[in-house]
Amino acid sequence: MRPTPRGIAVLVCAVVLYVAGLLLGLPVLRALGGCALGAFVVAVLPVVTRLKPAVTRHVNPDRVQRGGTAIAELVVGNAGSFRQAAFVARDTIGDEVTEIPVRALPAGGSARYRYEVPTDRRGRIPLGPLSIERSDLLGLARARGELGEVSELRVYPKRHPVRLSPAGRARHHHEGEPPLQPMPGSMDLRSLREYVVGDERRHLHWKATARTGQLMVREYVDPAQPWMVVLLDTRSAALSAERFEEAVEVASSLLWEASEQERPSRLCTTSGLRHLVAGGAAGIREVLDLLCDVRQDDRLEITLDLARLGVGRGDGLLAYVGGSAAELRAPGRRFAQAVAFDLTVTTPSRGVDGLLTVRASSAAEALATWNAVVAR
Repeated sequence: MRPTPRGIAVLVCAVVLYVAGLLLGLPVLRALGGCALGAFVVAVLPVVTRLKPAVTRHVNPDRVQRGGTAIAELVVGNAGSFRQAAFVARDTIGDEVTEIPVRALPAGGSARYRYEVPTDRRGRIPLGPLSIERSDLLGLARARGELGEVSELRVYPKRHPVRLSPAGRARHHHEGEPPLQPMPGSMDLRSLREYVVGDERRHLHWKATARTGQLMVREYVDPAQPWMVVLLDTRSAALSAERFEEAVEVASSLLWEASEQERPSRLCTTSGLRHLVAGGAAGIREVLDLLCDVRQDDRLEITLDLARLGVGRGDGLLAYVGGSAAELRAPGRRFAQAVAFDLTVTTPSRGVDGLLTVRASSAAEALATWNAVVAR
């Protein structure tokens, strides 16, 4: 409990009036000083009583795209045997503070309060701890405390509509473009992973099992299925902080679409991240969690060398997302198709050396231009 500036002023006035009344022999000043002191004591006594509300907070959903809607629900309960006084709850959300006036609660009562969480910035947004503040009607004293757990909201990059070109080379005997979904009987090795119940035992990889001490199986995909590598330039010299956010949205939109189509894909960054993206909801969530945390980083000053990406030769799509692609070495022998998303300028144009360059000032504009290229 702490007295407010107003409370301190009242307390000082009470002392001054009482002392002046004693020195001057004026009972009226002593009476005024006593009244002021009594008012301060009456104000302080209720505030001294410690509040012990039961507080829980839930954020729904706990993952949302940038600009989406996320609602925090605060449940305040009174587990005591007496009436709980009203107070103000302050919830820290990132760099902002939201005030929630909590009404008085009877014994055993509870109340729910809902408020929106700002989602205009990508990343992890911490919520809490919750602080409570209680003051008297005259504003002479104030009590504060912290309680409740710290929650977290993950704000993903915003997804934009994107079309993926069929950049794979078919090796099955069928006509038309390579299929977007796996074909029965595919036997091209994609990767090794831990065994889960239901996997084919004939796909067990005994050498990897002996080396790791865990059952490892081969994961196969359709050999005609087009794969994709997204290379995100995280160097601060390549893009400003604002344009980097647009670049992250381009990368996430491409990988999100590829994962939904069960296309083999890989997320790479110039700072050293190499992540194989799995298909389905689990793969989408995993790569979006990574992109939720990615930041500009100049720890590795490297030339963008495609040989470092750890991919095969002659197939697939390379999507470089960043600034100028001048440092990107010729990808023709390693990729069937390559595109560079340059987020530093606004005029779409074609690049050279077999590299399609899409120049735009925003993720929406860049992907709209790319969709038009795919449609043609």
